[in-house]
Amino acid sequence: MPECLPFCAWRYNPLKVRIEEVVAPPYDVVSEDEVEYYKNKSSYNIFHLELSINSKKAKNLLDDWIKNQILIKEKNPSVYFYELDFFHLNQNFSRKGFILLVKLSYFDEGNIFPHEKTYKEVAEKRLELLKETKFQFSQIFALYEDSSLESIENINKEKNLLYEIKYEKEIHRLYRISEKKFIKDLLSYFKNKKLYIADGHHRYLTALKFKEYMEDFYGKDEFKDYNYVSMYLSPLEDKNLLMLPTYRAYYLENPNEVIKKFYEIAEIIEAFEIKNLNEINQNFHHYLQKNFFRNWIFLKGNQALFFLLKKYIFEKIKEEEPILSEIPLYNFLKVSEEIIKLKEEKLRKENKVKFVSDVKELLKEVKKGALGIIFPYTSPQILKKVTEAKKLMPHKCTYFYPKILTGLILNEIKGEYIKFYL
Repeated sequence: MPECLPFCAWRYNPLKVRIEEVVAPPYDVVSEDEVEYYKNKSSYNIFHLELSINSKKAKNLLDDWIKNQILIKEKNPSVYFYELDFFHLNQNFSRKGFILLVKLSYFDEGNIFPHEKTYKEVAEKRLELLKETKFQFSQIFALYEDSSLESIENINKEKNLLYEIKYEKEIHRLYRISEKKFIKDLLSYFKNKKLYIADGHHRYLTALKFKEYMEDFYGKDEFKDYNYVSMYLSPLEDKNLLMLPTYRAYYLENPNEVIKKFYEIAEIIEAFEIKNLNEINQNFHHYLQKNFFRNWIFLKGNQALFFLLKKYIFEKIKEEEPILSEIPLYNFLKVSEEIIKLKEEKLRKENKVKFVSDVKELLKEVKKGALGIIFPYTSPQILKKVTEAKKLMPHKCTYFYPKILTGLILNEIKGEYIKFYL
């Protein structure tokens, strides 16, 4: 089973930088304009490393930051407790989890499970950066089972607050825990836990490739640091864990023709003019949850069209794929690719599809001429169900909200022995 360890992390020196200016969202959820926005916030923003022009420039910059103590290394091996307070759909939430090292394991070993498709070219780009810098700038987000939530309760006395960051409508708090008994108990708790990757599939594949790369130099040695990767772990059963759908913005030559074809396989429940964001938020939640697996909404111009997949078509999909048919996006892609001949993979390669998690952002794309598609929310439990059946969800199916910040904790992986004993 996965083995977890504390580690001596690198982090920003609060005496040298304002932490609010140097952290950023995960690199794979930001636009080009947003990347520039974060880089302009500070010359020390993490995107200058994570999304550098090239890997050699990132390495030179990293060395300079370390030399000038912009980045400092922890003296004692620790685990890190992450609290994230946020507001969503008129409710307050507080998600909790741990950042620590997790031993790498290939998916077929049955310890760590992926849930969505990946693309080789994405992992290759990340591998080049990791080879050059020997640093992991952001964590992989994974889930574990804890129905009683005992792992995240009653730890107040052991934690030391490092950062409290107000980010948009969120509050991120990072604590360091160095107390040996607590760490020993926590590692023992995680020893027999299966982990389900929520975010960071490409980063995990990159870590596996990097391990193989390092083994070519140092050989297979289970006590070397390249056997581990930094992860953020959170309980699967926590009600504060929100798994939102990822919406689509398709840029098509003939969107009206595509919509017409859907009339053959689906029924219109309602159509109305979009006057404001609150109107669509109120309506789509009501309709989408009513016939959960069969629903989606098209947004075109100032119109919202609520579609319901015909029951006999859904039953046919369900017969072929009883588990994946519980995912609304899977059903939509199934009919759109097989019946409508709308291939999302082709659109992705041609840069004609954008993946959006917020209705406001989707409406911006629609105003630019895109055909927007909204899907219902799904439970995180479907992720466990899919992964244990050794199935994969469609690419960009889930959006765990909110994202953890990139740049809070950095993990160095340079082929050294891990020197920590409990």
